[in-house]
Amino acid sequence: MRPTKKPHQDAGFTLVEVMVALLIMAIVGLMAWRGMDSLIRGRENIEGRAKKDAVYLQLVHQFERDCQEMLPSTVLEVPQYAAGNKNIWWLRRYSETNPVSWIIVGYGASPIGLQRWMSRSLLNKSEALAAWQSILRDPDFISSEMKVSLEVSEIISQQASVITNDPLPGKGNGAPLLAGLNIRWGLKNIPFPITRSCLAGTSL
Repeated sequence: MRPTKKPHQDAGFTLVEVMVALLIMAIVGLMAWRGMDSLIRGRENIEGRAKKDAVYLQLVHQFERDCQEMLPSTVLEVPQYAAGNKNIWWLRRYSETNPVSWIIVGYGASPIGLQRWMSRSLLNKSEALAAWQSILRDPDFISSEMKVSLEVSEIISQQASVITNDPLPGKGNGAPLLAGLNIRWGLKNIPFPITRSCLAGTSL
């Protein structure tokens, strides 16, 4: 009589073992995909934030440059800035090489974001006064002659207040007078605004 062969115990994997292994591989794959997705989204958020910060920096630099070139009121013997409910404007030098050359610049919040406007170059006093008088009459009116030179869609509101022209307290009438604007720009989905001060010939 031939001896009977015992079945080999390690002949292969059972169906349950295969299913458990596939389940583990699926879980590991899902975790790896989530990790990669988070990494990609994080990089996109950082790049987007960097682009927005670059735009804000460009706006602040342009605003400071405009403030530094603001004309003193004695040049044209009229107020050098105008503030409406929506817009602010002032006269500034256009070119350092040509001192008798000016432009009008303005900032205001529109439905598509903050915009900076600028006029064409004004080459003589009478031309500058004519253009400026229309701004003084209605600062919230935007002439079709004004061109948009900068637009920031993330800024959704603007608040401006005039810095007084009165003498500083306790300094007497002989003290230098302050003339300029305080500005506050509200950002979309960000609780902290951008705030700047603009004095004639300088910025803070």
